[in-house]
Amino acid sequence: MALESASLPLVVGIVGATGTGKTALSLGIAHRFGGSIISADSMQVYQGMDVGTAKLTLPQRLGIPHALIDVVPPDHHFCVAEYQILALEAVNAAIRSQRLPILVGGTGLYVRAVLDGYEFLPDEPDASLRTQLRMLSEGELRERLRAIDPVAEHEIASNDSRRLERALEMSAQPGGLPSALKRRQHPVPWRVLRIGLRAERAELYRRLDRRVDAMISAGMEEEVRRLLADGLNPDDTAMQGIGYKELNAWMSGEIGHDEAIELWKRRTRNYAKRQETWFRREKDVHWIDVSDQTSDSVLARAAALVESAAGGHSR
Repeated sequence: MALESASLPLVVGIVGATGTGKTALSLGIAHRFGGSIISADSMQVYQGMDVGTAKLTLPQRLGIPHALIDVVPPDHHFCVAEYQILALEAVNAAIRSQRLPILVGGTGLYVRAVLDGYEFLPDEPDASLRTQLRMLSEGELRERLRAIDPVAEHEIASNDSRRLERALEMSAQPGGLPSALKRRQHPVPWRVLRIGLRAERAELYRRLDRRVDAMISAGMEEEVRRLLADGLNPDDTAMQGIGYKELNAWMSGEIGHDEAIELWKRRTRNYAKRQETWFRREKDVHWIDVSDQTSDSVLARAAALVESAAGGHSR
């Protein structure tokens, strides 16, 4: 299969809110075009966090190379600059193997870091500053960042103190504000096809509620208990993930079980809305509405886009 034009290789990005079917589509595209899947999910990098991050099982990944899944232990503070290095290596490895690189995920900044060539400052925090910032509440961190860089503050979701801390650390280094640094780009050596999946709001919320219920049935509560028993600190970045945070609050007696589940569902819906807002701002996205569509029909429409971008070749 010829995945290159006379000039640059093709990279496919599959984006959209959680619950829209990105993973299933990426598998279909990978099987049809001989692809390698590169996860752009800020939670799937953590080892042992499987149910709550909706990772595919090893049998489900069989026959398709996957990258950026199970990269670091859950107590590791993983940042976007670290992700970018590993993801670029994975893209280049796929191209060298004459496979189609497929970047798939809902972490918008991860996607931009790879497909738009963002440049980042090295992650070399001032230990004294980090200690000071860790003593501040999320509200205090947000207020401090808003005074320095309101654009960066606005783009950081609620319940994400670690990213607020990192933005404040970046602002203390020479080179510019976090929002400006995040947008400093260099040309990427490939052509990019962006495919976006979206659903009507009511349909999306139904999907997300079913997704949470399925995760509970699949053993999410046992997964959180195991992580805590293994020594993971509730304040670690990984445990701030939606679902993990709420179940930990229930297990520590802060809230009731039903309240934890409802809070998990509500925060998942809010997160999906933020993802929709983020990806609507992206340029050159070919959107597919998955509402009332079968997975086969979605795959057919996406495959036609890939075939056109790849010069009419499929496998």
